[in-house]
Amino acid sequence: MKKYINMIGLAAVTCLLIAGCSSQPKMTKEQAAAKVTDLQAKLDISKTQWYDIYAKGLLTKASKADSMITAAKTSLDAGDLKKAAEMLLEADTLLKQYSPVDVPDYPASTPLKDPKDMGKIHKATIADLKLMEVHGVPRWNYWYNFVGKGDDGNLYMAYVYINHHGTGKLVPPTVFAYSCSTDPQTIKKVKFIALPKLKTEKDKIIWTVEENGQSLTYTLAEGKIMLKYKDKDMELESEMNNGYSFWYNKNIDYALILPNSPNTGFEETGKAEAEITVSGKKVTAKGFGEQENLFCGGAKGADYRTALLKYGNEWWVPFTTDQAEGIFVMTGKYKDAGLFINGKYIIPSDFEVTPIEANKSFTIKATTPEGVLEVNFSMWGWDPPLYEHWGTCGGTYKGQQLTNGYCWLEHIPQGGVNASPPTGGRKGVPEKQ
Repeated sequence: MKKYINMIGLAAVTCLLIAGCSSQPKMTKEQAAAKVTDLQAKLDISKTQWYDIYAKGLLTKASKADSMITAAKTSLDAGDLKKAAEMLLEADTLLKQYSPVDVPDYPASTPLKDPKDMGKIHKATIADLKLMEVHGVPRWNYWYNFVGKGDDGNLYMAYVYINHHGTGKLVPPTVFAYSCSTDPQTIKKVKFIALPKLKTEKDKIIWTVEENGQSLTYTLAEGKIMLKYKDKDMELESEMNNGYSFWYNKNIDYALILPNSPNTGFEETGKAEAEITVSGKKVTAKGFGEQENLFCGGAKGADYRTALLKYGNEWWVPFTTDQAEGIFVMTGKYKDAGLFINGKYIIPSDFEVTPIEANKSFTIKATTPEGVLEVNFSMWGWDPPLYEHWGTCGGTYKGQQLTNGYCWLEHIPQGGVNASPPTGGRKGVPEKQ
């Protein structure tokens, strides 16, 4: 009798297995619609490479998955739920198949290998700000950006850059840009063709340029950056104070960030304010600033912009909060970072980027000797031709909430693809900084 029962049980299990293998996928209409939304989000992340492609690889079958999702939506609208479910499950499978990134192997610098080793990191001096070459690599630019919240409740952004492009001389244009969260897709961008004039003083350097009724003054001093812009419609003044400097590869030597692409220099973040008057309306905004002094290209190899457009995987993320500030840098398989917390410079041993919404939000989780830092970034505006984004951030440090956070992001995918929203919109042509 016992043997007979076991045989019946075995037969039942076999029938279930056969039925499971031959049964068609089942979804309700609501489940199918939710699956479409989920897969579209994953597809957008793939299209924009809004993740660490060197850690996971590339979704080479994403275009096929895209077609399957589109066809599934058509079937769903036509009431063919069975067919829609089949295609959605196949698309889901395709969006889990990663292939290795096609890039030459290269000995990327590894500054995070020993977090206790501070190398030659130091707060930049006026002499550093005046340098035209570091570790044999020529200066690329001077860049300053501001992001903050106004006393009118709106968010504001401004940036300015002066270029040398590794040539040893000024290269036009000098650019000033401004945007507000009331119309985040509109960026006021002023390009000065006239070369800026440089005034060098003992404790600061001052760049000035005037053209067509527009004027710009960009002042750099040790621990302080000042920006003034004016035209007939608006005036903007911003000031940043910083307490530290992040040096690529700990300033030991230039960093090899990508094949044949040396990169060096320093970045500085800090609390910043801006007074903005547009059409007679004055706003005071408080937030953060970031000052870049980048050195790349020249005789030692390709400049970083050319290399990044070719190889991709750039995540360049400076930020400030009340509790912590710093910068995360990832290019190719090169990772670097520097944090400034409670007056102390901290180097994490590693960090990971996790996407949330393509071209919008992501999380960086960093392991430090002091504890875990997790920062959640949300971008409210961006400049597609430059691949620059700006936004706000929050998160935790050792369990403590981060407050009043602002951030910047430069993210360049491999091949420079998708300098536009993932589901359509403006198309951008890569533009040199």
